[in-house]
Amino acid sequence: MEFIKEMDEAIALWGEGNIRDAVFNSAEEDLFEFVEVASLISRHHFGSGGSSNENFSFIANSALSGGPHPCSARECRKRKLDQLVSFASLYADEVYIQSPFESVYLRGDRPIREIEREEVLSGISNYLYLKPLIDIGLIKYASVNASFCDLHAEKIAKPLSASIAKKEEKLYQALEGFMLERCKVTFDFVGGNKAKPFFEVTGPEEIIEHGAIYFHAHAPISSLFLPFMEKSAPYSLEKDEVQECNILHQIVGPIVHDLSIQEWHSALNGTSYLCDNRTSLKVASKINSKAYIANSAAFENAMKHYLPTVHFAQVSSILDLRKKEEEAFAVYRDKLNKLMRETRQWNEEEVSKIFRDEILPEINIIDKKIKDWKENSRTSIAEKVLFGVATASFGLYGGVLPSNIGDIVAALGGTSAVVGPLLEFNQTLKEKQEARKNDFYFLWQAGR
Repeated sequence: MEFIKEMDEAIALWGEGNIRDAVFNSAEEDLFEFVEVASLISRHHFGSGGSSNENFSFIANSALSGGPHPCSARECRKRKLDQLVSFASLYADEVYIQSPFESVYLRGDRPIREIEREEVLSGISNYLYLKPLIDIGLIKYASVNASFCDLHAEKIAKPLSASIAKKEEKLYQALEGFMLERCKVTFDFVGGNKAKPFFEVTGPEEIIEHGAIYFHAHAPISSLFLPFMEKSAPYSLEKDEVQECNILHQIVGPIVHDLSIQEWHSALNGTSYLCDNRTSLKVASKINSKAYIANSAAFENAMKHYLPTVHFAQVSSILDLRKKEEEAFAVYRDKLNKLMRETRQWNEEEVSKIFRDEILPEINIIDKKIKDWKENSRTSIAEKVLFGVATASFGLYGGVLPSNIGDIVAALGGTSAVVGPLLEFNQTLKEKQEARKNDFYFLWQAGR
């Protein structure tokens, strides 16, 4: 794939073998040049490719794209990427992820802080991890830097921008008010060191990942922290102080921005939303009630609980099976999509119910049919002999077996020595024939 070749070359030429050192020690202009190149490569190769099937083409939110919100810890990002990979390999045609390179590139000539450097390094790491799926077109980079001619700017971009802006304002106010009533904000210093101030925001896990989120100051220290630098730490902020310092914007802003990116991409490329939790779905449905919104967490949890052998299968084996069994994959996915469409925006309980009541019984039926067939075949000596004779006859007719096959068989003690392996092969074929009759054959095969 040309994108992989070009991106690998850009990383190799710029990093010169030590990516981390290049990210944190390069001059700003050199780092900006790299993110510009990476952004332009992505935009060139993953621009709009025409109409998409909204059932299986998605634009992922920031968390599933490996972004820092709502938790920037590497293990959390990795867990979200694994969730993305599971969903993409077992359901999607394509999933667009948000590019960390473009977000830094669009900052323009503003100073590149330590936090931006960390995001560039994380973006490179995520790219290397996702490369096998990017290579086959399952994962793509979304571009929010869309260009329009004057005509389409008036007919498409401006009306869409105005519509999204109105929704953003209402959504921001609603989310901030919701969090103001449910969250507690504390100001403190790391180890008592006044050079390292931070805010801790705690609240229900449905809106705050892990129940707490931390915002640490990066040099130069933002004005956000300055009003509290002389306070006796730890210091709990009053509601009016929370509103005045606008700390909740650090949480609400990325959520609203995230959904705006998804709506832009959905409107321009025909993609559906891919979110990672129930709250994301609720918020997304508020900004675009007509959008098809999938929940990767609900999908993963249901798969993990009811089909663990499929969930824990090697991604490479799933991808190989998709390629080998294209028709079976299409049948399974169409059936699953029909069931998912009947849920309320991929509600987690309903998705789990679909796997428990609709899919798992079908997999069990396949297993039972195969077991019954094996039991019957073991007691059918006639089938074994007839199959062996027929195979030998066919081989002689086609010149595959030697003309003295009869003497060889007799010397080996009869037909069983030759027929045994042939029968095992025949059984394998019949097993697949039995399994293929079921719409969920692909999942059954994936779990084997």
